[in-house]
Order: sequence, then C-alpha cells, then structure tokens
Amino acid sequence: MDVYDVLFQKCLEYEVIVDDKEVPLWKLKKEDIDSGNVDFDLQWDSLQDLAISLYELKKEQQKSKELIKYPLEEILIGIAFLKSKKSGYLITDDMNNINACLNYLSELITARINCISRYYYLIKKPMNMNLFDEVILKFPQKKDIKVKNIEDLKELVFKLKNLEFKNP
Repeated sequence: MDVYDVLFQKCLEYEVIVDDKEVPLWKLKKEDIDSGNVDFDLQWDSLQDLAISLYELKKEQQKSKELIKYPLEEILIGIAFLKSKKSGYLITDDMNNINACLNYLSELITARINCISRYYYLIKKPMNMNLFDEVILKFPQKKDIKVKNIEDLKELVFKLKNLEFKNP
C-alpha cells in the first residue's frame, strides 16, 4: 500500500452528513449526492474558493520556515465534490477548476517538501509532520524539489468523485 492508498483510505473515513446523520464517506451512495442530501461540511463554498485558498496557503508556505497546517483530506474531498460557481468568476467550469486546485495543491506539497529539506532535514523533525512528510524524509534531499504528483492526486480525486470504493 503506497502513501496515496493510505490517503484515499483516510478520505473514505471523512465524516459527512446525510439526512442529518454523520456517516463516513464510504457509506455514500450516488443517490445521496444526486438528491442533494449530503452536507460535506467544508470550509469552502465552491471550487473557485478552494483554489484561492490553496493558492494563498502555497504562498504562505513558500515564505514560511514553519510547516503550515492544512486539512489534506478535506481539501481532496472538496476538490472531488465541490461545484464551480457559475457567475462572478473568470473560470466557471468544473474541470478547469479541479485542475487549478490540483496544481495549487501540488505546488503546496512541493513548498512543504522544500521547507522540510531546507530547514528541518538532518536538523530536527518538525512536530506537525504528516504521513507525506515522513515518506519524503526517507529520500535524498535536493534544493527546490519539484514534485510530480498531479496524476496521482487526480486519480485519487476522481476515485472519490465517482464513488469508486467498496462498501465493507
């Protein structure tokens, strides 16, 4: 099981509200989403809001010597299930906004990796590391690492979006 499988499993455990009851994401059915009975309880209203938030987080992480905390599972759930607002924004179609969010998330992860390699690697281990950070520290470090994880993230998001998981 690789790190993306573990992340996918964590996303499946994300609590959503269906008919006023909290249930894990893996219990969702297509009918629940189609009927609009699901509240994902996300901090963003649209894909555009999420993209803006990811962009701001990325900029903040690039300037910081500390690891910025962010809710990775919630971000992935948002990318998978939020819709685009149809007015008031330049880009209004879901696919372009999903790609923008994935790009910003990838850049945020890259900024986080670079922060670890620059300020923490071989010096001290930061307190608020996550699973990805643990894996990253096992590889040789270079300055200004560029991560190529968009395809893996996209696959994970679309597995969530298409409800491609088995109900135990």
